[in-house]
Amino acid sequence: MAGKNPKDATADGNLLAKVGKTIQEFGADAMGATNADSPGITMRTLLNRYTQNSSVSETNEDGEHLLFPSRLGDERVGDLRGSTLSGDGDQRGAGGEPRRGGPAHANTDIPGGVTWLDQLLRQLDHGRLPLIKDRFLQRGGNLPSEDFAVLMAGQIGEVEGCDERLVISEFMRLHERLAIEGDFANSHSPRTRQETGQSFITEVAVDDDVDVAPEKLVSWNMFAKLLLDQGIVGDVVRNFNFVRVLSHIEFEKIEPLHDDFELLGNSLTLEQFLITMRAQFQYMFELTGLFDLLEEERQLVSQLVELYEMIDVSGSNSVSWAEFTTFLVDQGMNEDVPRKFNVISFSESPAHAVRDVTGHQSYCEKACYLRQCDKIAFVEHDSKCLRFCSPDLVPQEELSDFAQAPICAEYIEKLGYLVVSCSDLSLSVFDANNKLKLVRKINTKTAQLVLCWSEVAQVLFSADHEGRIYPWDMSQVRLGTGSGYDSREGHQDEQRRVEGAQQPLGLRRPQRDDQGDFRKFLKAEIEAQERPMRHKETDAEYGSSDKNQCQVSREIRTQGGENIVTMLLELPLLARLASCGVDRNVMIWDVYTGRWMQTLKGHTMGVRCMAFAASIKVLVSGGYDYDLFVWNPYVKTSIHQIPGHQAPIVAIEVLGSSSNQVLSADTTGVMKTWDLASSSYQCLQTIVVGDGSALRGVLSVPMHKRIIVVGRSFVAYDYQNAGGSASQTDDQPIIKAVYHPRIRVFVTACATHLRIWDAVTGAMTRTICNRGSDITDFCLDDRGRKVFIADHSGRISVHSIATACLIKELTPHDGEVSGVIYCDGDRNVLTVSWDRSIVVHDESDKKLTMVWRKARNIHKDDISCAAFSRHLGLIATGSSDCVIALHEYERLRARSHLLGHKVEITAVAFIELYALLASADVSGNVAIWDVSARSGYSHKSVVEQVLTHFINMQSLERSPAVTCFCPIGEEDPNACRLYTGDEDGNVRAWDLSRLLMTANILPCEPKANWDPHKRAPAYDAGPTAEAMAQRTVALETPELQLRISTQIVQQALSWTAHTDSVRSLGMCKTPLCIITAGHDQMVKIWTREGDLMTVLRPHGQTAWHFPVQPDEITIDSKLIDKLQVVMRRQFFEEENRQTSLKHRNMENEVNTERPQERVKDLNHKRQVPSSKIAQKAKLGLHLQGGSPRGDV
Repeated sequence: MAGKNPKDATADGNLLAKVGKTIQEFGADAMGATNADSPGITMRTLLNRYTQNSSVSETNEDGEHLLFPSRLGDERVGDLRGSTLSGDGDQRGAGGEPRRGGPAHANTDIPGGVTWLDQLLRQLDHGRLPLIKDRFLQRGGNLPSEDFAVLMAGQIGEVEGCDERLVISEFMRLHERLAIEGDFANSHSPRTRQETGQSFITEVAVDDDVDVAPEKLVSWNMFAKLLLDQGIVGDVVRNFNFVRVLSHIEFEKIEPLHDDFELLGNSLTLEQFLITMRAQFQYMFELTGLFDLLEEERQLVSQLVELYEMIDVSGSNSVSWAEFTTFLVDQGMNEDVPRKFNVISFSESPAHAVRDVTGHQSYCEKACYLRQCDKIAFVEHDSKCLRFCSPDLVPQEELSDFAQAPICAEYIEKLGYLVVSCSDLSLSVFDANNKLKLVRKINTKTAQLVLCWSEVAQVLFSADHEGRIYPWDMSQVRLGTGSGYDSREGHQDEQRRVEGAQQPLGLRRPQRDDQGDFRKFLKAEIEAQERPMRHKETDAEYGSSDKNQCQVSREIRTQGGENIVTMLLELPLLARLASCGVDRNVMIWDVYTGRWMQTLKGHTMGVRCMAFAASIKVLVSGGYDYDLFVWNPYVKTSIHQIPGHQAPIVAIEVLGSSSNQVLSADTTGVMKTWDLASSSYQCLQTIVVGDGSALRGVLSVPMHKRIIVVGRSFVAYDYQNAGGSASQTDDQPIIKAVYHPRIRVFVTACATHLRIWDAVTGAMTRTICNRGSDITDFCLDDRGRKVFIADHSGRISVHSIATACLIKELTPHDGEVSGVIYCDGDRNVLTVSWDRSIVVHDESDKKLTMVWRKARNIHKDDISCAAFSRHLGLIATGSSDCVIALHEYERLRARSHLLGHKVEITAVAFIELYALLASADVSGNVAIWDVSARSGYSHKSVVEQVLTHFINMQSLERSPAVTCFCPIGEEDPNACRLYTGDEDGNVRAWDLSRLLMTANILPCEPKANWDPHKRAPAYDAGPTAEAMAQRTVALETPELQLRISTQIVQQALSWTAHTDSVRSLGMCKTPLCIITAGHDQMVKIWTREGDLMTVLRPHGQTAWHFPVQPDEITIDSKLIDKLQVVMRRQFFEEENRQTSLKHRNMENEVNTERPQERVKDLNHKRQVPSSKIAQKAKLGLHLQGGSPRGDV
């Protein structure tokens, strides 16, 4: 340190000696630390990490040297704990105690398990990872600390709350960590530093002949392993969505894609499309190659195959540029549909139905909703009673057993308890299910201002004006194992409470001999923590279990009142508790241990209220600075700040457990709803409460879809979703519901529209509206790319599942279409209608419509139902003329007629693998027919005998009609069942095993050698249909004559699925489940045993549980393997072509340079003799001018 006086130099030398001695005590030598002018590598590392000083003699404003502070802060203690390696190879904490585990890890700068390093790594530009690998390879596969930090810092974007110095520091720390981990993994046994000769922190070898050992290096493999272990690269690949990216593709990337299409003739096959998209998203496939993510690569290929099939809806294996761009435009136009569908709108409740007639004595301060009792409890200012009213604001009873005014109340639904905090320093527990009987009264140390029940931890939390948070064990309260309150004290205890109440609020203390008895009711596990729960900012990790760290942590001194807690809120999905107060902070706690996890800072004034949106896992807070703050509870800085209010915010409510919308209200009566799912956090609606009084809060009543504005009086507002009722699938009766496992979607239909639902999330994604007549039926193609919708007018329209756009229309019927069935594998659509015809359509062409064959007048009256079996090659139709007709699928010729029903047929279904047909009529009869092609049956044979029949009997007086079937035909007869749904909403399962064994019915072979695309002339079956209709109602025709007289079909299961008629039953094999749709506007998913799995609804309070994963590959694995081989071969060919072109260019450059060099050499050789000649000539002239030639 040149330029300093000798005294300063001596002081620096002493200080450096002290540093060296201290470091050696930790088990390392301070290499270079004795030279004051040039600190060694260890000293430089310490200076760079723990100080911003250029001199080792500088001190901070408190007179402390930053390497030797008298009190270590949380970051410095964490750094030392994360970077120190003990002499015997074990890690040690700040206090020198060994810690278990492997190599040292970076400290956690963000409490709650999230580090700045995690944040930085997730900000990496993943498209530049190949460049990062190349940089490693250019340096021999390894990078030193400084080069590594600079390289990594250049590949991340801006991180809020993290400056450049912190970024460099974190990456240098990461380099050190990776180097130590590499050494730890390579070592077979722990060795001391005396054996290895390694130094502190840098872990470099010491050589007596070398002053500074070489710095540790980190390889690409070490860095890649880190990214894989933390799931950073895998998450990026797994969460990548081609459709979403292409819908927002930049303009400058469109033209190269267009050129690729034109180069391939504007008609891309599946392989060509995948190769083109691979070139467009090269960096994603390079990631899978860099990190050997084989399964993720298969998912990318599967996504591209699905994308191709969504564009090529007709299945022609050809995609043009127009089809590609049209798909992207249509997809982008449908992105906003789910958000509009989920918008919640408010309107003031009608005055004649909901009106506050309660005579309020003063402002209402707090209110809570008792769900089981369906009533509202509220506290008025300075009132000594707790009042109740209904959600319709009808006054009810009062609870007036309080010596002083109640402050707040909390309802515990699981226990049926109502807990009330009073200003006389007590907590009163009432049994809401037993006429509000007092269960227990607990005297507390201070008045509890807020209460919050944790459903996850089963703990009641309360907080006071000093910031203390108390965890109350309600099991102890219920059992009465404490003595916080004794009824035998009687008047003496009441007198002490009255005397205490005369003191100002917050200073009252119960004057009793059993001080501290209330702690017997506290949760023991949380109370056992060394640091109590207290909403008070500290300069260290609050609540840490590290004794040494707790000793150095200091609470920041605040003025009186700054620690008042204004609200407690549970974050159930995260098992956390949030507290906010006038100190401007939001603090996060673990609900099980009470340990402090995180402090969220950003508000400029006190925080008044909070709400947690569970669907997207964000916390919203508001207060006296007029702004809403959106937080990720694991990150200490806010995600977004939402302005909009012009007064302090006093209430925030999330509108439903699955909703992304929140309601905020300020003191002037202005309420706003916000969409948290949109990137702009859009304001959806603004409401101004009309009474003009100051607003104190808002209470949500989800069961009634109502919010109550709390102020001088109550004002009720009702809300509804734009997409329908929160408790129902749709706002109209459901006609049909199906699940398609290939694309993982549910499709539901009502009279005016279809809705498409994501089976992974349960969210509605698209709506297809039908213009004109009401929808009667629909079906999906076998690839799940098209939906065929039939309506009352006879129209049959074809729409894209992916974009909801109309593709074309099929040949219409003259009357209502009663059934539409897709013939899997044939690309045919089968329709039946009230015009008494049956038609087989060709749907394969993109635009043209064609009919393969048609049969007219197959029944005398309207066709009510139909069934198709490709296995048998048969079509069955039922009619109101009581006849069931069997037709051959290949020619539509009538094969036989089944007579026996005497009333209208309601449902028919083939039990495939077996030649059986089930039928039902409006009387509740269910018949099982043998439809096998036995000898002696002619094409126009009549069957008047059933195998068996049974009655769908609800009671002796009632047998409701079966409206739908869902047969399960398995090769194992014991697994064969017939599920039925009836008009009373019941689902029953009938065991068919005894029938199959008794009748000796075996699985039949599928029909072969027939042409599903055979053209046939129109067939008119009018005379036959007329004759069969007259015969079936004739008295001589028996009703369902039995072949097997005994009752051999038994009911196996029965349950009530809907409150109204069941309209459809569907079976899904992957996963195993049954889908039911009812006239009660609900779609439900059940197990085969009748247990409810989940309910399909857009805004319900019930969580969605359907066993489907988003990364499941539904495309044929053999196809994916084939495409992967093609893509890799194309990639290697392109790489080789580029390499050859590069070498060719280099050779051309060399060949171009060689002639130039030859010319230069030739010129040089020519110049040499000519210069010699010139010199000789010059010499000769000189001699000639100086003397006679002969003299020379």
